[in-house]
Amino acid sequence: MKKTIYVHIGFHKTATSFLQRCIYPNMQSVRYVKYGKLKQELYDLRLKKLSDEHVKQIREKVLKFYKKKPLLISYEGLSGSPFSQKRSKNNIRVLEDIRRVFPEEEFDVHIIVGIREQVNLLASLYVQYVHQGGVKKPEDHLRDLENQGILDHYHYDYYLGKVEELFGSDHYHLLIYEQFKSETDKHMLDLLRYMGEEEIPPYENEQVNRSYGTMQVALGRRVNYLFKTPLHPKGLIPVNPSPIKGRFSPRKVLQSKWSFKLHYKRYHLPEKLEEYIKAQYVESNRNLQKKYHLELPDIYF
Repeated sequence: MKKTIYVHIGFHKTATSFLQRCIYPNMQSVRYVKYGKLKQELYDLRLKKLSDEHVKQIREKVLKFYKKKPLLISYEGLSGSPFSQKRSKNNIRVLEDIRRVFPEEEFDVHIIVGIREQVNLLASLYVQYVHQGGVKKPEDHLRDLENQGILDHYHYDYYLGKVEELFGSDHYHLLIYEQFKSETDKHMLDLLRYMGEEEIPPYENEQVNRSYGTMQVALGRRVNYLFKTPLHPKGLIPVNPSPIKGRFSPRKVLQSKWSFKLHYKRYHLPEKLEEYIKAQYVESNRNLQKKYHLELPDIYF
């Protein structure tokens, strides 16, 4: 009998972290394997060119957690790296390697995909870039992503076509972030029932860190020039960009309560940049809606 594996691949900024923190650990129908238990294996899947032997080693590590219940693995990095592509694979290669790790003759693999309208997704990812020490203006940052092929990740019609090709048309669940946000329990229950869970487990959703607003992005990007981080190695002051681990960092100050009390307005990309991004994906989104018989929110067009 085939072993059942659910793989939630993201995308980034589609409520994946919320599900990992609040919902998945409390499910009864599957065994959720937390990221830390497969950290190296997931890192390798995301970034490395895998030999057949390496694929076998990853499979064997995963199978150590398999008992009677299906396994659930959730890691948004499997949808592709949202920043530098210097060391990582594109998201199609990652899908192909997931199939290699879990061959069809032995595993019944189900892919969970969360999508989000691309302008808002890329705005949120730019804020994260600044969180982590980035110093480039949004136009320059997005140009880098385009040159590195990262913007190609978000042609969802092509990506879902590849999921169907590798895993089957009835072996994936699509979560549309905007619908999930507006009717959370309804769409969460749809997702959980896909994995055999009959009801939503009790949960508390506490926001860990509030995202930068317009003022915080502007200040953070400029202050980041002073600090040495992986995204800005030329900085003079070494700092851990995490607001939790670091004793001091721009992020820790700018995400403080007084910062948001002083001024908070949701961050948006510059208007011309939004128009440029929108134009890249409108046709892809129309194809997505038509091919998969979806009712996407108007902002996708």
